[in-house]
Amino acid sequence: MDLNHRSPGYEPDGISRLPHLATPSATVHRFQTTVAHPIMKTGGLMRWKVLHLLMRGTRTKVVAALAVLVCASLAGCLSGPEDDDVASPISMNIHYEATSGTITERIQNGATLSQSGVELAFDFARVTSKAGAMKTFTLDPGDDEDGSNTVTVNANEQAELSYTYQTHGLFTVMLSATDESGNEASTSVVVRIDKEVDWTQSNTDDPDSMVVPATPDCQCPAPERIVVDSTISNPAGILAGTPVTVTWHLDNPDGEEQAFHTEQIGDGQEASWTHDQYNIDEGDWALNVSIDAGNDSLNLHHIVLISYEAVETPPNPIDVATEEREEDSLSP
Repeated sequence: MDLNHRSPGYEPDGISRLPHLATPSATVHRFQTTVAHPIMKTGGLMRWKVLHLLMRGTRTKVVAALAVLVCASLAGCLSGPEDDDVASPISMNIHYEATSGTITERIQNGATLSQSGVELAFDFARVTSKAGAMKTFTLDPGDDEDGSNTVTVNANEQAELSYTYQTHGLFTVMLSATDESGNEASTSVVVRIDKEVDWTQSNTDDPDSMVVPATPDCQCPAPERIVVDSTISNPAGILAGTPVTVTWHLDNPDGEEQAFHTEQIGDGQEASWTHDQYNIDEGDWALNVSIDAGNDSLNLHHIVLISYEAVETPPNPIDVATEEREEDSLSP
């Protein structure tokens, strides 16, 4: 077969007769180059070796361009080390035994007898800095908008900061420290403060309404639930009394009844109602008792818990056993 009659694209064993080419040439296709190199000249005809070379340079440039576009869409992808935040030399190793508690309030016949808050303590004694001695420790309890309850102490004089909560809610505590070089570091802890009201009224045939305050003292979700544990007694008199029928009513802040329970209480007897109310709206709820039948005087004892979802930060107590082992290892 005469090679002169073969098509220019035909390449047996990579060799083709290209009589129309007098000099080496190249034809560029998409991502490919066809290059013809002369091998030898026989009988006036030039034999050519045709090579197909991938345009690796072009493909590389396209891939690189795509990578840059993707990278640019990701925050911080193109930033250098100078754009990163410099880590603080302060180690915020703070310990705390508790991050939750319950305020208790006692009300008798309409008068508040007592209220106890919840004290939480934070130990900064193990906070250190690579840049020098510690200068100040700060605790912001998160129960006010203007930060007026924030406590700051001299690190050389005091290492434990405590605060007593008198209101309920989920609070974000900010704990901060500064060293003598002016460095500052902070961390946050979420604390949960519930409230329990112990409410009594004695010898009444017209029970008062018990107010249940369900508004948190913070920018946080409403309480998760209201727990009612109530007992009504019908004291026995000198003369035999009659049974009394009573009904408990739990109303939301709009005055709409959300739960109720009815009992008949015999002379000298008592009855109880326990109830967990969820889907709490912020505002003042009310626990009311109506006497539906009978006219005896009653004694009422309500214990109501205003409780939040348990999303507080877990406690971080000091590991005494570990510290003792470390001290023993340093002993001669």
